[in-house]
Amino acid sequence: MSNDTAINILLFCLADNDAEQIIACCRRAGRVAHTQGIETGEKLAEVILEKQWDVLIFDAERSQLDVQRCGHILRKHQVDISLIFMGEGDPLNPPDPAVTDIISKYDVPQIVGAALREQRSQTLRRQLKQREIDLKEAEGRNELLLADHLDPLAYITDGMIIYANPPFCEHMGNEDLEGFPIVDLITNKDQDRFKNALKKQQLNKDQQQLEISFAHSDGREIKTLITCNSANYDGEACIQLSLNINDSNNQFNGVDLSTQMSNKYRFQEVLQEFIENERNSDSSLILLSLDRFSKLRQSSSLLDVEKILEAISKHVREVMPAQFYGRVADDMIAAICHHVSSDAALEMGLELCKTIENDIFEIKKKSLQCTASIAIMPINHLTPPRASVLLDTLFHGAEKIFLAGGNNAEICHRERQQLSTLDAATSLASEALNQGRLTLLFQPMINLGNADGDHYEASLDIKDWVEGEVTAGELLRVIEQEPDNNKLDHWIVVEATKQLAKERQTGQDLKLIINLSGNVFHDPEFCSWLSVAFKAAGLPPSSVILQFNEESIANALKPALNFAQQLQKMGSALSVRNFGRAQKGNKFLSHIQPHLVKPGFRKTDTPSDEQIKDIVAQAKMLKSRVLIPNVGSAATLAMLWQLGPDFIQGSYVNEPMPSMNYEFASFN
Repeated sequence: MSNDTAINILLFCLADNDAEQIIACCRRAGRVAHTQGIETGEKLAEVILEKQWDVLIFDAERSQLDVQRCGHILRKHQVDISLIFMGEGDPLNPPDPAVTDIISKYDVPQIVGAALREQRSQTLRRQLKQREIDLKEAEGRNELLLADHLDPLAYITDGMIIYANPPFCEHMGNEDLEGFPIVDLITNKDQDRFKNALKKQQLNKDQQQLEISFAHSDGREIKTLITCNSANYDGEACIQLSLNINDSNNQFNGVDLSTQMSNKYRFQEVLQEFIENERNSDSSLILLSLDRFSKLRQSSSLLDVEKILEAISKHVREVMPAQFYGRVADDMIAAICHHVSSDAALEMGLELCKTIENDIFEIKKKSLQCTASIAIMPINHLTPPRASVLLDTLFHGAEKIFLAGGNNAEICHRERQQLSTLDAATSLASEALNQGRLTLLFQPMINLGNADGDHYEASLDIKDWVEGEVTAGELLRVIEQEPDNNKLDHWIVVEATKQLAKERQTGQDLKLIINLSGNVFHDPEFCSWLSVAFKAAGLPPSSVILQFNEESIANALKPALNFAQQLQKMGSALSVRNFGRAQKGNKFLSHIQPHLVKPGFRKTDTPSDEQIKDIVAQAKMLKSRVLIPNVGSAATLAMLWQLGPDFIQGSYVNEPMPSMNYEFASFN
């Protein structure tokens, strides 16, 4: 829940009746009050570090602790919480510097009005602090610019150059470029990439590097490596462009001498930037590998082989017009063809094979002929997000073409993770992790009962999944074939708690259910590691609930019971998914005492009222809350209201999403 709809209030020694009046008054003001009552200074010192509080309301009449001591605790821990003194006193002379207002305890509307005012003030203070940090960073960048002013620099706002220093103007062949549209200096083929880079810079403050072809005033095309930074010029937010001009000391940096193409390191950087911005451009990546390269190198010298590569690189440029070229290995040249479909690239590849085969290379009065194997891969929405994965796929593709006889071009596709093709679950999970295809999705849960806080469920997901490939759910199940393998579980916990901590920093009372495999039951160190992970993320253990398949618990009851007891001691809890589907029944769950159960209804199931009632009754016997999944309509929700589950989730609420930004207050 966002700060626009919620306020976090600490109540120091308030009576229950006074607390209820404050909560009710907040509700009438359109706010949800998340409150916690405390009675001692020790408890105050503990809870102010657990989450971000907006206001502390202090009842001077009931408190055994002086308000000065209360203010001292806030100052000691350097916590910014507004303190409202509830009692009689002189408003012109606060009893402590931390006190922002003195109000009679019988004037509840005024107390709530002051609390909401202090929340707004606190938000402004946090924003000011962030602005000060941004200003210091900008001043630091400006100092660096002054120290390095000989580099070609330009500042851009809304696509217009607001300042360009003399070296920049000289590089473009102009005397003055102020007020000039920057895109008019970029060649047509690079304008879309450059515009995307500018948009990305506005959203993300991280530095970017990319290679751009500029149009010189004399008509020449100048390929230049540029660096983009967010900056301020003359008090105005803008984007700074730095041109990395090659001089005599670094003219070969990032360039292969023989082919005059990018070297393998530079090409991989360019490819990574290209797939981040152009995955949906229907483009192609091409890899040319010389056939029988080792034999060719043995029959001639290293320098002679370089001359052959130089000649072949010219053929590549002539036959295959591309956005970027690179020499990615001794015998391999790669090219990125922007807006060229894989079918069109295949035609160019077949023509290039014929051109190379028909050419005769004269080396030391010796005539040599070569052939090449060319692998082509489409760049589209299914493309893996890592350049290294694409190149590895093409390496294997080119090798297959060579083993089939070579001198040919083919379109190759990345092999997907298949349970039938990989025997080891470890290999399956490691491959998905290494390829960056694993991610987490968060689905909000609507609270129909009296549970505290807003809840999400975190589930593993596989990017760019296609039919026939292993699903994320199958991956968690198959990993249990190797009980000692908990690398995937560790990754899930780290990624989930990282995002949860980030969201809770805004003051939201969020709780997250994290789905894991049953392998953690067999790891005696997992709970110790989990405790360290909570502390590192700054999370209270009560904010995380670990969820496991009922069958996984049934198959490892003794270690699962021990695990549940350790979780309970930590202050965390255990939840059960696929509740009611284990063949052994759920009688064993009475020993586990799960915090929550989620029945194993599939999306195609339409459970009856009796089935829901039975699930709710079983859960009550276990003293567990119930989450009903796959709620797809208002009619289903109306039926569930009467049957008593604690939570619902499904398409009627919200589909799983990559972040925790659901507005719970919007659900009616």
